[in-house]
Amino acid sequence: MKITFDKDADALYFKLTDKNITETEEIEENIIVDYDTDKNIVGIEVLYFVEKHRKDFVSVFKQVVQSVLKMEELELV
Repeated sequence: MKITFDKDADALYFKLTDKNITETEEIEENIIVDYDTDKNIVGIEVLYFVEKHRKDFVSVFKQVVQSVLKMEELELV
């Protein structure tokens, strides 16, 4: 897993695999999931991350990372 943050876009991205992205879906407001051809999750993008979570940034970041790690553990990615 690779985590990147685009400061200009205020977007946090979790790249879970190196597979090609063939489909993208906004699963809820400002949460975008990228899928491969087999509908496996390739990446997850959280838009406006700092703007929405400025007060509790570190706590929310840890929760997001734990959720992604749990998804990997359950082989959802």
